[in-house]
Amino acid sequence: MRKALIIVLVLSQFAVLAYMAAEREWIRYGGERVFLRTAPIDPRDPLRGDFVRLSYSLNTVDAAHFKSSRPASSLQREEMIYAVLKPASTDLYELNYLTDHKPSGGVFLRGRVSREVGDGRIHLRYGIEQYFVQQGSGIEIERQRGSGDGLQIPMEVEVAIGRGGVAVLAGYRWSHIGIRLEQNTELTNDDRGDGAPPRSPMLILTLKNVSDASLQIADNELRCGFSLQAEGDTGRRYTMADTRCSPYILAEDDIITLAPGEEYRAALDTALPRWYVLQDGLAGSGSLAAIAPNERFRMIYRPPVVMPGMNTDATMLWQGELASAAFNARGRVD
Repeated sequence: MRKALIIVLVLSQFAVLAYMAAEREWIRYGGERVFLRTAPIDPRDPLRGDFVRLSYSLNTVDAAHFKSSRPASSLQREEMIYAVLKPASTDLYELNYLTDHKPSGGVFLRGRVSREVGDGRIHLRYGIEQYFVQQGSGIEIERQRGSGDGLQIPMEVEVAIGRGGVAVLAGYRWSHIGIRLEQNTELTNDDRGDGAPPRSPMLILTLKNVSDASLQIADNELRCGFSLQAEGDTGRRYTMADTRCSPYILAEDDIITLAPGEEYRAALDTALPRWYVLQDGLAGSGSLAAIAPNERFRMIYRPPVVMPGMNTDATMLWQGELASAAFNARGRVD
């Protein structure tokens, strides 16, 4: 009897695995196809062959994007969550909102909470964080992606999505724009005299057209094309104090056309009030060095809003968003 029970349990486990494999194959060939922009990290594992580890903006989401009758702080680890998506361009999608109720329609991913909500952010996984590639090609993908201190070209991953929100990786392509973050080392604390307080870094952000066709980006004197995003390493919540670019509405003079291989460079002095931040629970804003010396940030490029009927020549305006490498108040770039 005991032997028979063991056999039944083993066979049932094989049946479950076979069902899961069949379901994923059905989704791969019959699911709805969309692209998600991401960047790979750690491309090789000598024990498992070549694969690309993927991270998405969908993996770490501000609690304000959670729509439910309950607070985001009540979410428990391994709880099921649905990420409802919206189009950022023709076939590229981005997050619209999170919910704990299965949507009745639209494009959405089924995920799970990966850790407790304690920093105002919800951390999730969707089962699409590893993409296995042909043996030996992981290094080439990593080379194409770039390094933390060089030009980074985001990977845009194609996913097939089943009716219940289960997603399966189906392929990838490369973004048309690469991004590079550098520190201007000409401004150092040594230049400011003994006893001077720490200075927030001067950053140089570069956007490069890596496609074979001309495209457009946008920016202005206030550098409204860029914004700061905290990584949440310290468990504190930071937001930008300057709201003059919220939202950033496109003006015709802001359009920048980049030919293939051409770059746009923007100098961002984070010691200026334009880049001051607010910390939840504290009154007043301050520079990164004064308010958030131990927090890592990223610079995010987002195209402006094009109002209906606006008379502009933004026919090739690149859509989506790009995140730079992470940096801290000392200017260290990861």
